[in-house]
Amino acid sequence: MTYELPVAKGPVRDVANQGGHLIGFAVLSIVGLIRATLTRRLSLGETITQTLFIGRVSTGPSLLLMIPIGVFIAVSVGELAGRIGAGGYSGAVVAFIIVGQAAALVCALMMAGVAGSAICTDLGSRKIREEIDALEVMGIDAVERLVAPRLVAAVVVSLALCSMVTFGGVMACYLYHIYVQHLPAGTFMATFSQYGRLSDFVMALVKAAVFALTSTLVATFKGLHSKGGPRGVADAVNEAVVIAFALVFIVNTALSALYTVMVPAVGAY
Repeated sequence: MTYELPVAKGPVRDVANQGGHLIGFAVLSIVGLIRATLTRRLSLGETITQTLFIGRVSTGPSLLLMIPIGVFIAVSVGELAGRIGAGGYSGAVVAFIIVGQAAALVCALMMAGVAGSAICTDLGSRKIREEIDALEVMGIDAVERLVAPRLVAAVVVSLALCSMVTFGGVMACYLYHIYVQHLPAGTFMATFSQYGRLSDFVMALVKAAVFALTSTLVATFKGLHSKGGPRGVADAVNEAVVIAFALVFIVNTALSALYTVMVPAVGAY
């Protein structure tokens, strides 16, 4: 397989070419991952290495981003709830916002902005050094050897990050509720347990996995198709991050709408 995109004549054709090839690459990569897993050709060492690398570069920024988001939500909700006399329902709002939306989106931002850029840079550097061409000459499938382990690693790390980020955001809101607003912990926990459901957390994990898969596919695609030397790699990284962000928010809207249809809201019936 040759990782070269056809020369487009105009921006519209360029977008169409890249979009079509990205879809084809995504299908090829997922099929290659399944085939490598079933035939036991998935590189376990590379998967563990990439998991540790992605986890190392993403865990700290994720927690540092989620804690202020949790505090901001707690401050905003606490101020509004205090004005209308509903301070005890801050736990319900935390369940809706942090567990339902914010945790998965923070994971998506980390996968696209931090892990995705690192993956794209790594593969792009290999591409311009002609290492990918050398793998093809030796008969080694680059998708099976390089892309599949990164897909597995990104999904595993995103699931772990979503759990940690959810816990960190809820704890930040809980501590603010108790020590800043001086409200009883029982009211927070009562409304949180009433409006926070296991299905919301499961959906957050599903979103995080899908976001990680989407971001990694875009990053590997742009990395393997980069050209033009170091400047081309830098351009590929920038394009990968922007495309991943756009796709993540589109996918999030679709998954949220689907979840709303499948799982009725609390108190709907």
